[in-house]
Amino acid sequence: MNDVMPEGEAIRLFTVPITPDFATAAASILQRFREHADDSLRLKDPEAFEQNTNSPFRRENAELDALSEPLRGERHNLHGLLLETACLTKDNALDHVRALEHDLLMQPPPVWSPLTLSRVVMEGVLFSEYLLDSTIPLNRRLARLAGVWRTDAVYARKQAEAHGQAPAEAGQMLAYVDDALQRCQAKERHNAKGKLIGYSFGSEPAPLDINITERATVAMPDWLPAPYRLTSGAAHNRPWMIGRARDLAGEEGLAGEAATVMAAVMVSMGAIETVVRVFGEYFGADVSQALQMMEEQREEFLYEAIAIAHRR
Repeated sequence: MNDVMPEGEAIRLFTVPITPDFATAAASILQRFREHADDSLRLKDPEAFEQNTNSPFRRENAELDALSEPLRGERHNLHGLLLETACLTKDNALDHVRALEHDLLMQPPPVWSPLTLSRVVMEGVLFSEYLLDSTIPLNRRLARLAGVWRTDAVYARKQAEAHGQAPAEAGQMLAYVDDALQRCQAKERHNAKGKLIGYSFGSEPAPLDINITERATVAMPDWLPAPYRLTSGAAHNRPWMIGRARDLAGEEGLAGEAATVMAAVMVSMGAIETVVRVFGEYFGADVSQALQMMEEQREEFLYEAIAIAHRR
C-alpha cells in the first residue's frame, strides 16, 4: 500500500500561526499523557502489576510451564525476549513524546518535525501492540516475535556488511536467531517460490514483519481517523505536503501552523491511550481510570486549543 499519496485537504480549523500560548498548551497535554502512562502501569517495572491470574501474561506463562524440557526453557526465553521487545519499543515511543514536548516550544516554531516525531511515537506503540495484542493466542504471539526478530537480524547483517565487516562476522546475529528459532521448534513458512515469508508455532502463523499501516487501522483509537496517513507526507518529505509550509512563509523559508501541531498531538495522545490499554489488558492491570482521565483531558484540550488558536 502506498502511504505517501495525498488524500485531500486536512481539516482547516487550525490553519493559523503557532503562538507561544498554543505551543505551551500542546506540550503540557503531552506531558500529562506521558505521566499517565508511567503512573497507571508503572511501566518500568511490569512485575509490579502482574497480579491478575487470569491475565494473558499469567495464562501464557502457565502454558509454557506445561511444556517439557528443553522446549520449555527455549520458549520461555523467546517469550521473555518478546516482553523485552515490547517494553523497548514502548520506551522509545514515550521518549519521542518527550522530544515532541520540547520540539513544540522551539523558537521560531517548528514546521513539520512534530508530525515526524509523532510518527515514531505511533510506530513504537504499534510494535508493542502487535506483540502484546491480548486477542491472539500464545503461539501466534511467538510467531510474530519470531518474524520481527528474524527481520531485524537481516537488517543488522546488512548494516554490518555496509560498514565493512566480513560476511561471517556480519551474519553472527542472523545465525544465532536461526538457531534459537529452530530450538524453539518454530516452523518456517515459504511461498511458492521458496522464499521465507514467516513462521508458525503449531497451527498459528505470522508474517516476517509487522504491517504498520494495518496495525494503525486496527489498534489506534476510533476517534482518530487515518493516523498513519496523517503523518506520512511529512515523514516521507513529500513535496505535495511540505510545500504548504513554503506557501505559508511567503517569499522565503518555511512556516509552521497550528494544524500541524494539533495533528501531531492527537496522534501522540491516541498512541499513548493505545499503549496504556494494551499493557493493561495483557498484564491484567485496571487502567480504566487512567483511560477515563485521558479522554476527559483530551476533550478539554481540544476546546482549549480552539480558543487559543482562534483568539481574537
